[in-house]
Amino acid sequence: MSATFILQLQIPDPVSSSSDGQLHLAAEDAFVQEMGFDAVDSTNHTNRLSELLSEGDLQVACDSLLNGLPDSVQGNCWVAKNEGDISRHGLGSTPIGRTMSVHQLVTDGGNIWTVTLQVWYVGGGV
Repeated sequence: MSATFILQLQIPDPVSSSSDGQLHLAAEDAFVQEMGFDAVDSTNHTNRLSELLSEGDLQVACDSLLNGLPDSVQGNCWVAKNEGDISRHGLGSTPIGRTMSVHQLVTDGGNIWTVTLQVWYVGGGV
């Protein structure tokens, strides 16, 4: 008895490290911008993003992050609370081509959220 296997490796064209850096910075800027807004209830929350996450308003939190991306970048927002499963929230779309994921830990009220922005270029980006 014998078996034959075929392995096919697909190696994508190399992308410049500056392109990766620009995508990473776009996502980081969206996080910094959203975490820079004061919480409505500043007595109990450190910033607006942590407040939205604590209140369970994951759609608004993710939409705010996605709206902070530049026009040439689109993304999806994924959130996990403590040791829970990660799930997609907010207005996302289907990635076109190569993506990059940028993660941020957000703490508030004894809970820890892992928020991930999966980002990619659209419309002739770098």
